[in-house]
Amino acid sequence: MSNRLPTAGATPTISDVARWAEVSKATVSRVLNGKATVDAEIAGRVVAAVDALGYQPSMLARNLSLGRTNTVGVVVPDLENPMFQEILRGVTRAAAADGYRVLVTDTEEDPSDEAAAAREARRRCDAIVLCSPRLAEPELRALLAELHPVVLVNRELADSPVPSVSIDYASGMEQVLAELSALGHRRVVYLAGPAASQGDRLRRVGITRAISAHRELTVDVVAAGSALVDGAAAVDAVLALDATAVVAFNDLVALGLVSALRQAGVSVPADLSLVGFDDIPFAAFAVPALSTVSVPRRELGAEAWTRLRDTIGGAAGGHPLVFRPRFVARESTAVPRSVGEVAWVAAEEPNGLVARLGARELLVLHDGGGLAREDAPRPFAHPVTSLAGTVVTESAPDDHLHHFGLSMAVADVDGVSYWGGRTYVAGQGSTMLDNHGVQRVVEVEVGTQQDQGTLRQAVDWIGRDGTTQLRESRLTVVEEVALPTPTTDDGADGADDTAPRSALRVLVSSTLSGADGVVTIGSPATNGREGAGYGGWFWRLPAGARRSVLSADGPGEATAHGSRAAWVAFVLDAAADDADTSGRPVTVLFRQPGEQPFPWFLRAAEYPGVGVSLAAATRTTITAETPLTTGLEAVVVDAALDAGQAAAIHRALLAAEDQPATQRPTTGSDT
Repeated sequence: MSNRLPTAGATPTISDVARWAEVSKATVSRVLNGKATVDAEIAGRVVAAVDALGYQPSMLARNLSLGRTNTVGVVVPDLENPMFQEILRGVTRAAAADGYRVLVTDTEEDPSDEAAAAREARRRCDAIVLCSPRLAEPELRALLAELHPVVLVNRELADSPVPSVSIDYASGMEQVLAELSALGHRRVVYLAGPAASQGDRLRRVGITRAISAHRELTVDVVAAGSALVDGAAAVDAVLALDATAVVAFNDLVALGLVSALRQAGVSVPADLSLVGFDDIPFAAFAVPALSTVSVPRRELGAEAWTRLRDTIGGAAGGHPLVFRPRFVARESTAVPRSVGEVAWVAAEEPNGLVARLGARELLVLHDGGGLAREDAPRPFAHPVTSLAGTVVTESAPDDHLHHFGLSMAVADVDGVSYWGGRTYVAGQGSTMLDNHGVQRVVEVEVGTQQDQGTLRQAVDWIGRDGTTQLRESRLTVVEEVALPTPTTDDGADGADDTAPRSALRVLVSSTLSGADGVVTIGSPATNGREGAGYGGWFWRLPAGARRSVLSADGPGEATAHGSRAAWVAFVLDAAADDADTSGRPVTVLFRQPGEQPFPWFLRAAEYPGVGVSLAAATRTTITAETPLTTGLEAVVVDAALDAGQAAAIHRALLAAEDQPATQRPTTGSDT
């Protein structure tokens, strides 16, 4: 054995080990590679030499001599896309556990560079992960034969032995369009991805299936791409279409569009709902948080490595693996603002207004100036008419002459009646008193082009002595809204062709402030008549209709009255001899805006009416500093709904965050 040491400071080589152990370099190589053909005594000398010299074999040279590098190449079309970054991370971690490293090549969405980049990577690596290749099928099949071992990600080839893992993008698109349809969207734009992308082709397959399942849907396809700039560049094309929702090829395109829409003054989801694809990490933190289709990105990469590792080892890569994505609802999707544009126009009577949708009059608003003093003159809406022409209000009926359609009516404001008719007096019962006030409209502002269905009014509440007790800021919104599509238990579209696709929505809200000092609101209930806590926004329905009551707490008048149910509804099946309605069923669903609704006042057996109880049990106090805000929202549907359908509409309205703050008043509470 040689006692010579290598030159100080030099890195020991295999030649140094061979000289130290007095063997050939080939023998050293066989020992280091674990070959059993080397004599034990000679192998011991080699191991001793390695230890003495501190020799570190070159893994690259060793692997090259064995015909492998323990590296794999990953070819991606766009490394800036977080989707591909996450797939790469999945491959890298899984491969590292098996002793492999990863080299990455980015083709920058250039199909012409894809084959050359993959071939070059294969010369340096043991195998290739080809991620979302854009090559045409004939060229891709020819390339795969050269690259073996290879695995495909997000690309399948029929009858190909090459293993693949992919996402069922068609299913993802079907889920998105089903969700948008359920929210009431009827026209959608798809911002398409790269023309050579199989993911884009599969999304279009999903569109075809969704349109077949949801016959009310129309989907316009606009060419875009896969990057942020592609989404921003598509803004003009999107706005040129009369759509209420957009589905982008991926989250990057969606986020680029959001930015451009914001610069154009278009709000998401107030003006346009938006859905992305892939659920990249940025999606949940965008403003608004992006609704998207979540795919298992890292799992995709890990499974790609598993199949590639088996192929490297000589085994079959297994059957194609397809992951099913899932829709994730966030802030960027909501009920569309309106299906049709409602406009306020002057009525024939003085100071009257009409909310009109095209040639249809949906709501006539009177200023109340022609009412008798004992009726407590006040603005009121009548008739309110469904989209199919059914009248759902009644004015001055025989049973209660002082009921006027939809109005803000309060029985006791410090002893003044803004309800009309008799006043309940403890110990006397209902008594006609000379205590009726007047609600007088002092300012009117009709909505602009952006909110044509909106009407703002300033109303003074004036007592019998001419003193202004309350000042009110009042908002009325009338619009056509899309209805959620009913679904069966398995999630399929359960609607028939005759089911209404849209409905009338009426929202009224008031903010009341004391004009001079403290004002209190009471009711017959606070004055001693149990259960008669009426006073607030009140909707009188037609007496001639057969009726039943539904609510979030259960069916029936007894369940709904006095409750704080999230919604109540009257199902009206008009009598056959009613010429105005011709027996057509209609449902009026009522909700209260805000998180803390007042109790409901509801009558069905005696007469049909529903309202808000501002003073159900105790008097409510109002001052200039502590105003009271209350409201009533109604959705008028030309169908007899069941409780499940009514609840679905309520959920859809909750999901709508597209209303201005003035349309979402926070109700007060009894004091």
